[in-house]
Amino acid sequence: MKLTKVLPALSVAVIAVTTAAALAAPTAENVRSGAGYFIGRAGTSWSYVADKGKAHVTVDSVENWASRFHVEWGKRSISGTWRVRDGAWVEKLPSHDEAVVLPAQLSVGTRWTAPSSIERGEKGNSKFEVISMDAQVELASGNTREGCVAVLETGDTGGAFTHFYAPNTGKVAVQGPDGWVLRLSEFRAGRGGGD
Repeated sequence: MKLTKVLPALSVAVIAVTTAAALAAPTAENVRSGAGYFIGRAGTSWSYVADKGKAHVTVDSVENWASRFHVEWGKRSISGTWRVRDGAWVEKLPSHDEAVVLPAQLSVGTRWTAPSSIERGEKGNSKFEVISMDAQVELASGNTREGCVAVLETGDTGGAFTHFYAPNTGKVAVQGPDGWVLRLSEFRAGRGGGD
């Protein structure tokens, strides 16, 4: 077979494969950074209506680019550290090493493994997957928050949990197997402005 007949067919095949790969890959429009959902200013606070009462999260201080936060949820109290590392939002709790809350590159289908969330009881590891980049969440006030990233968390035991994050606000809700676990009722940005 002559090379002149093979080259045009090969060129068409290369163009088809390249086009298909480009269409299947996330575009710049739908890829976001986990850091865009991180709020780490001192004094920032979130109040939630919880399945069993109320929950409150406060950033107490910021030191060396790390935000020290505190969670009060019923009888439970826990402190930890949040920061941005290479575009990812990471968290350090007393029960485990620093782990990814939201990775640097977010798009539908992004997956990672990390210690289970506070909402899931911090037992073992969980698998996380971004399932939507434009979820809508009805908050405790009745207002709807649009444009949220929805992250599905599954573990070895128990049902699935879906975490909802809004840009410049952070976590706005968590839904578990039996309904809403947390829904934001009030967000207050700390020093330096915010949403």
